[in-house]
Amino acid sequence: MSKPAVSVVLPVYNAGKHLIKAIGSIVDQSFRDWELICVNDGSTDQSPNVLDWFAKRDPRIVVIHQSNGGVVSAANRAHEAASADLICRMDGDDIAMPNRLTHQVDFLRTHLEHVAVSGAILEMDIDSEPLGLQTLATDHDTIVKNLLCRRTGLFQPASMMRADAFRRIGGFRPKYQWIEDHDLWLRMSQVGRLGNTKELVLCYRLHPTSCTWSMSNLRSDLMTQLMLEAHSERGIEGSERTLTSPRSRSNAGPGKWARKAVRGGYPHTALKHLKKLWKENGLSWYTLRMFAEVGLRLPGAANSHRKIPNTVRVPECDKWKDLALAFG
Repeated sequence: MSKPAVSVVLPVYNAGKHLIKAIGSIVDQSFRDWELICVNDGSTDQSPNVLDWFAKRDPRIVVIHQSNGGVVSAANRAHEAASADLICRMDGDDIAMPNRLTHQVDFLRTHLEHVAVSGAILEMDIDSEPLGLQTLATDHDTIVKNLLCRRTGLFQPASMMRADAFRRIGGFRPKYQWIEDHDLWLRMSQVGRLGNTKELVLCYRLHPTSCTWSMSNLRSDLMTQLMLEAHSERGIEGSERTLTSPRSRSNAGPGKWARKAVRGGYPHTALKHLKKLWKENGLSWYTLRMFAEVGLRLPGAANSHRKIPNTVRVPECDKWKDLALAFG
């Protein structure tokens, strides 16, 4: 049996109801020559049953169950099991756009000097409602500069890379778990070029329990260690702020999502989160500030919303709704 063109790797830990849509979005890809390697990292919810259900019905889906070892352990094991020359990363609560694999395979087949590529993402909330489109710098030099200044280089869940480059640098390093992607891109940039496209390839789910928010202090400390190491290896000096200063983040939750949605041109989503903020916080200085900020931006958001192409929407995934209900 010939190996597939793409291995999609999916580390899973308690992905809950979102996992069905995540896997379904790979099954529904326009590009068909793929395998999906799922590593269940000791999930205690319905995730193992969902994974096994899909694997029994599609021979391209492989499920590996292991005791909980963390995201780096699960991701490295998935990459080790991948047989294709190109590896696509997927997370268990995101939704891939239908042409994601087609677009990224075409890019890497025509840009042989690139070892990894990512694309634009549409941020969405826990209910799969849109918050805003996010893009990154497209040229290699700017991407590396951003990485060395603690800024995002590539969106990991929206990335595709060459398997030989990933293995050549030794994969993810456990000491940088929670910022393992930032570390990976810095090392990958030393064996080939990195790229981003403006093509929307993934709907990326934001929720307060994500490690981006819940591990913010630990991530900041690890990022400082990584910056010191990366600058030293390259023989360059970084500013004191770049090397030692943590990046502050506003609190995750309805206030943040309302702000994102109104800035992104989705007034309906913004209003939904304002209502939720009022219900949870009541009358407070923060609530009043968010209502004022969002209210001032709403007219502009409504106008920009009408200009957003129809493709900048979260796929409906209607065919998987019954299955999601069956698994509760």
